[in-house]
Amino acid sequence: MEKGLVGYMYLQPDRLTLRIIDTDKDQLITEADSGSLQVGKQRIGNYPENIDTIESNLLGFKRIMKDYDVHNYRLYGSLIDMNAMTGKYIASQIKVRTGLDIKWINKNQRLAGILSAINNGVQKSLKKSLTGYVLCLGLSISDLAYFKDGNYVTSWEIDLGKARLSQLADNLRQTTVTPSEIITDYISSKLEYLVPELGHGKASTLYVQGLARVNDDQHTRNQVVAYDQNDFMNRYHHLLDSSLQEQEAEYDVDEQSVQWVLPGYLILRQTMRLLNTNQLYLTDINEINGLEQIVNENDQIISMIKTEADNLAVRYGADSDHKQFVTKVALQLYDALKPIHRLDDHYRLLLEVACKVDDIGNFINPQGHYRHSAYILEARPLIGLSDRENEVVAEVSRYHSAETPEVDQPHYMQLDSAIQLQVVQLAAILRVADSLDDSRLQKIIHVRLKLVGNNLQIRVITTDDLVLEGWAFQKKNRLFTEVYGLHPQLIVEGEK
Repeated sequence: MEKGLVGYMYLQPDRLTLRIIDTDKDQLITEADSGSLQVGKQRIGNYPENIDTIESNLLGFKRIMKDYDVHNYRLYGSLIDMNAMTGKYIASQIKVRTGLDIKWINKNQRLAGILSAINNGVQKSLKKSLTGYVLCLGLSISDLAYFKDGNYVTSWEIDLGKARLSQLADNLRQTTVTPSEIITDYISSKLEYLVPELGHGKASTLYVQGLARVNDDQHTRNQVVAYDQNDFMNRYHHLLDSSLQEQEAEYDVDEQSVQWVLPGYLILRQTMRLLNTNQLYLTDINEINGLEQIVNENDQIISMIKTEADNLAVRYGADSDHKQFVTKVALQLYDALKPIHRLDDHYRLLLEVACKVDDIGNFINPQGHYRHSAYILEARPLIGLSDRENEVVAEVSRYHSAETPEVDQPHYMQLDSAIQLQVVQLAAILRVADSLDDSRLQKIIHVRLKLVGNNLQIRVITTDDLVLEGWAFQKKNRLFTEVYGLHPQLIVEGEK
């Protein structure tokens, strides 16, 4: 945790925000906002067109931080629907114009941060643990998550966003006088895939983030408050009949975001029907609140990452006992080798995640399953991890079995040089751990590690013969020797 005054600057598709925090006192010192940035028609994150406005606001933020004598500050940005290459272009332009380096936050990190902040907000405002669904209304997409007793369980990405729906409504107004009815059907179609997973029919509690706040709701700032459903329905029906000018006067919105008020209510209304909601809560906890959770990567976010990896393993039928064995041994190896690989605890987390998901490719085909595992992970990145971190997990999974990350291996060649070594270091550890349960029967009940010169002695107590494991061990430990310069030795003790 950083100490003293810290400045957080956050670039989002519709605005730039500065927040100065006294971390010693956990106190907000000041906050500044750029005002509205115009979102794009093709990409919501319309940063290239807004670059001049972004520059002037960032320079203004730097002046504010100089006035407050803040020397520790960082700039983050929401990737939203922008591709990585465009992100590099924008980062380069911002660096040249302002001298600031920007660190991009992807949608999976953004969601984890917001959920963590809301979880804390429920505990602080309502004095209870979060149990129920959380709907995060975004501009391009929205997300639905489920918590039980304050613990993250699972989440779903919904292809619905307030700005996207607003743009759809604009197009529909050219052909129909009742676009809201068509949009309602459109929303229902986007939620339909959730019905098999949520079709229990039981009444549920729903927490909503990102809904427009009425002007007289100032007391809800950074809090979670109950929202009477009759009041919600009255506002919902009023919105259907009111003009944008009336909505701008009634809600705490600007000229651009007033167009997103009704779409937000439409999404919420259909979600409430889907979940059979009987208790409704609102919060204005936002992305800048979540950013602080991401930067500090608190225990909640780490727990979400691990839970999501376990969920993925279950979805694709990975062997639970094998996963637990490999994870335990791999982390033992990681800790024993720390003076050699000199990687931090975050890479330990990435190794743990890779141990949980490395075999999910068997769902597609056991033949070459490691490649299929990597393919799934590329298509289904994990909540809470950056794009680079997800890439590390996918590539470690790719190389945990038969395929070796050689210099001329296409996927390895395409990796960013900044993570090539780390991928190989983690993959080498995982290969050794995986070989010790090659039969998937968990014959080994205890493992002890000891470094003796250039040898890594792996002493095991077993309940059965280890003929298959011994063969796999010799086959898979070659990469380990190349990477670490150590010779693994399997020593069997107490074999029965």
